[in-house]
Amino acid sequence: MSKKHRKQWSFSLTEELEFKINEYKKIYHLKENKDVLTHLFDNSLNLKPNILKVIDNICNEFKTTKNDILNPIIDKHINKLKREGVIKEKNKHSVKSESELLIVLNSIVDEYNKSPKEERKFISPTLVYKYLLINKNKYKQKNFTVIKRVLGGYTDLDISFISKYHKENDLTINNNYRYKQS
Repeated sequence: MSKKHRKQWSFSLTEELEFKINEYKKIYHLKENKDVLTHLFDNSLNLKPNILKVIDNICNEFKTTKNDILNPIIDKHINKLKREGVIKEKNKHSVKSESELLIVLNSIVDEYNKSPKEERKFISPTLVYKYLLINKNKYKQKNFTVIKRVLGGYTDLDISFISKYHKENDLTINNNYRYKQS
């Protein structure tokens, strides 16, 4: 499947399953949700040795790779899970909105890194929303729920640069309120 025609998909998670996934990420030092799937397929999808020999023979006979044989099978099961509603495809507008928001978040972090340390603020959904309102000529307005979803880490976007910014500057949400009151 070419990258150009690849579709985004996401899981409908219960709190228990989300907790298990987050624990799995911590144990194996994984950052993104797709890393969890890759790790599971690489390490937990154990085929019996005789099946592996049969697959190797088929690969040799038809001059193909294991990926070419196994990917359609895995895709078939993923499509079945989509039909059953376990996996839901992301709306293309959500994907676009999230990627545009990533650009905005990068520019916010860059701006604050250039400002004096005492003017730096914790990046919260409200701060991002206000930033978008102030810069409405430069950026498209984003739905507040999209901002909360991205900053909450409920997407496949890598926003680790925000955590790094918060850590480097010793920032918490309380920092924003402290500067507001003084």
